[in-house]
Amino acid sequence: MENADPYEIEKVPLFGSLPSKQLGTLKDAASRRLYKAGETIFQHGEIPENLYVVEEGVVDILLPAQGGDIIVATFERGSFFGELAVFDRQARTATARAAVDTSLICIPLTSVAQLLDSHAGAARHFMSVVIHRLRGANELLSRLQIKNVNDLIEERMTFGQKVADLVAHFGGSWPFIILFFAFLLLWAGINTTLVLSQPPDPYPYIFLNLLLSCLAALQAPVIMMSQNRQAIKDRLQADEDFRVNVKAEFAIQQLHRKIDELRAALLHQTRST
Repeated sequence: MENADPYEIEKVPLFGSLPSKQLGTLKDAASRRLYKAGETIFQHGEIPENLYVVEEGVVDILLPAQGGDIIVATFERGSFFGELAVFDRQARTATARAAVDTSLICIPLTSVAQLLDSHAGAARHFMSVVIHRLRGANELLSRLQIKNVNDLIEERMTFGQKVADLVAHFGGSWPFIILFFAFLLLWAGINTTLVLSQPPDPYPYIFLNLLLSCLAALQAPVIMMSQNRQAIKDRLQADEDFRVNVKAEFAIQQLHRKIDELRAALLHQTRST
């Protein structure tokens, strides 16, 4: 572990407007850490200690999902991550991993919090980045939740359920209606004395009525099975949408609280000066 050169720190937009005195204080608190490609920087659920700035390399942010972790964000040179912990010091909500050999500048959260309290420009920039990332995370979370429900239902479908869906889909389409009427006309045409002297099912087409009754008796429960499965799918999607909305509402409340804290700090600083 090495001390971070102030030259690299001031290249970061968040710290670019800092006076030399504050930049020096930040440099004294910061340190440099090297990570090999594939090495984990911090784990989901880990207690945070630092804000990280990418000096060299690439860092992937991953979230657990069905089928394995997914990359939700990628940070390159000059970017910083781990910013939410500055406000609440809660456990990490994602995993950070070095995509290539990476050098990071690690800044203690207490030093970052003191910086935001004392420097309005850095606080405004920090707040804008947090807002942008939270919005992107909420949109991604919503899409992932809905997609996972559909994938889960498709994986659990049996062969009979797939057949029921196909029957219900075809039975409610124009091709089925057209073919049905064509079949009736063909049957009636064949079973007339004009075509056959002794038709197998002459008017009033008793065998045809029996055939159609059996078809309706079989088709009705198959369609009901498909409708019941669709109702279950709709209910699961509604439950997932509700959970996503609750998470989004909670995130928005946290965002408002953090913005209020930043505004209060900025107002206090303005009054002090």
